[in-house]
Amino acid sequence: MTPSFATLIRRPTLGGALAAIGGLILFAYFLRRAGITDVADGIRRVGWVFLIVVALQGLRFLTRAAAWLMCLERPHRLNLWQAFQAVMVGDALGNLTPLSLLVSEPAKAMFLLHQEPLKRTLSALTIENLFYTLSAALMITSGLVALFLRLRSPEGLWLVITMLFLAVASLIFVFHWMIWRRVPVASGTVAWLGRRGVAPNLFGGVVERVRTFEEHVHVLYPRDWSRLLSVTALELSFHGLAILEIFLVLSLISGQRATILDAFIFESTNRLIQVVFKFVPLRIGVDEAGTGMFADLLAFGTLVGVTLAIVRKARMLVWMTLGVAVLVQRGLLFEEVRAMSSPTNNVALVVMARSPAGGQPPKTRLIGAVTTEDACRRLYAAFLEDTIRTCQGIKGTVLRVAYTPDGGTEGLRELGLKEKELMPQRGNNLGARERNVFRDLFTAGFSKVVMIGSDLPTLPARHITEAVMRLDRNTVVLGPSEDGGYYLIGLALAGPEILIPEVFNNISWSSSSAFKDTAAAVDRAGLTLELVPTWYDVDSNEDLARLRTDLADPEHAVWAPRTTKVLREIFSGETEDKR
Repeated sequence: MTPSFATLIRRPTLGGALAAIGGLILFAYFLRRAGITDVADGIRRVGWVFLIVVALQGLRFLTRAAAWLMCLERPHRLNLWQAFQAVMVGDALGNLTPLSLLVSEPAKAMFLLHQEPLKRTLSALTIENLFYTLSAALMITSGLVALFLRLRSPEGLWLVITMLFLAVASLIFVFHWMIWRRVPVASGTVAWLGRRGVAPNLFGGVVERVRTFEEHVHVLYPRDWSRLLSVTALELSFHGLAILEIFLVLSLISGQRATILDAFIFESTNRLIQVVFKFVPLRIGVDEAGTGMFADLLAFGTLVGVTLAIVRKARMLVWMTLGVAVLVQRGLLFEEVRAMSSPTNNVALVVMARSPAGGQPPKTRLIGAVTTEDACRRLYAAFLEDTIRTCQGIKGTVLRVAYTPDGGTEGLRELGLKEKELMPQRGNNLGARERNVFRDLFTAGFSKVVMIGSDLPTLPARHITEAVMRLDRNTVVLGPSEDGGYYLIGLALAGPEILIPEVFNNISWSSSSAFKDTAAAVDRAGLTLELVPTWYDVDSNEDLARLRTDLADPEHAVWAPRTTKVLREIFSGETEDKR
C-alpha cells in the first residue's frame, strides 16, 4: 500500500518538541552572545547579495535533481523541472519535521507518484543518496584535514586526520565496487542474521523484499563511465556551490580577509552539523552554536559565525516557503494519495494506447475503407475518447492511459487526460510492454489492474466491471475478442511481493492464436482462468463495417457518441453519393 503524506507529517513527538525547545534556547544564547545589534548590522551588509545566496541554493537543488534523473531507469517521463520541484518539497518537509531523511526522501518520490511508480523513483533516490552520502563523508573528512592544516596542528595529529581521510576514501571506493560487482551485501546480511536466530520473525520475513530492492538498486547503478562521472560531478557541484555561498557571505560580513579554504572548512563543518543534528527541526540553534564555535576557532569570531548561520537559515526559510507553496498548489496530494492507498479504490483501469498525433498514423489497416491518414487519426482519437469515457464511468477505479514511446503524449492531453493519468509503455514487444505496465501499476500501490485496448468504442462497461469482480490473487481474467486475440486482461497481486505471472511469454501476438496461447500460459502458471463476454475491437475493414452498422441504430449510437460523430463526418460524402 502506498504511504501518504499524512503518515509522514505526524503530530510532534516529545523528543521532537524537546529538540526544538533546546534549539531555541541555544539560538537565543548565541544570538545574545554575538550581540543582536551587531548581528543585524552584519545581515544588513549582505543586502541585495542575499538574492544571489538564494539563487545558489536553487542551483544546489537543481544539481541534486539532475543527479536523481541520471540514476532513474529509462525510459521515464520525468523532466528536470518536475524533479527540481520534488527536491524542493522534500527538503521543506525534511526541515520542518524531526524525522528529516525519513520524511524528505519518500516525500520526493511521492510528489512524483502520478508521473512514475514509487519503486522506480525511490530506487533511483537510493542510488543518488548513496552518491551524496559518500561525497558528504569525503567532504567532512577532507574538511577535518584542512582544519588541522589551517590551525597548524602538531604533525602527528594532522597525519592521523589524513589517514582518516584516506580510510574514508578507501571505504567509498569499496562501497562503489561492491555495488558495481552486484555483491548482495544488504540481503546477505539480513539472511545471515536470520540464520543466526537474530530476530527471525523480522529478518526472515523481509529478506526477499530486501533482495528485490537491492537487485533493483544494482540494476539502476550507473555503469557507463559518462553517467558515473556525471553523477559524481553533480554531487561535488552541490558542495562547491555551498562553498561559494559561504565565501560570498564571509567576504561581506567579516572584518578579515576570507579565503576559499575558510569557506571549505565552514561548509565541511556545516555538513557534520547536519548529519549529527538532523533530528532538530530547522537545526534551530544548532547551526548558530556550531558555526559560531568554529568561527571562533578560525579567529573570525562568534559574531561572524552566528551571522553566517542566520543568513543561511533565512535562505533556507525562503526555499521552505516555496516548497510548501508548491505542495499547496498541488492540492497537498493528500486526497489523491489516500485515494490510491484506500482498499476501496485500489483498482486501476489502464488503456493501452498510442498518440493519435504521433509520427506513424494509427489504424493504417483501415486505409482501404478510410481513405486518408488524417481520417485514420481522427477515427482512432474518437475510438480512444469513447473507450476512456467508458472507463471513467466505472466507480471505485482509477484511470491510466499507457502510451507507446514513438508518439509520446502528443495528442493525448487534447482528449482531456490529466498528467497523472498518463504513463509510458516500456519494452521491446507487446508482451514486455504489457508486463511492465502491470509491474509499474502494482509498484504504484494498486492491487488489481484491468488492461484493455484503445479501439473498443462500443465496449459495454459491464464487461469491465465483471472483470474487476472476478479478479483475485489466484485468477487471470481475459476478455476474448472475435479475431482470436483478447481485448482485456486483468491481474491481481498475489501477495506482498510484486510477482507478475508468466502469461506474456511465447504468445503469437496479433494473431488468431493469441488468446489460446495466453490461456495455455495461465494454465502452466497454475492459475485459474476467468472469462468475461467476447467482444470485438476495430482492426480491419470488416470490423469497421460492423461498427458502422451497430452505430447506425440510434439506440446504439449512445454507446460511442464521439465515434458516431466522426464516422458521420468521414463517410458523409459516401452517404450523399448513395442518395
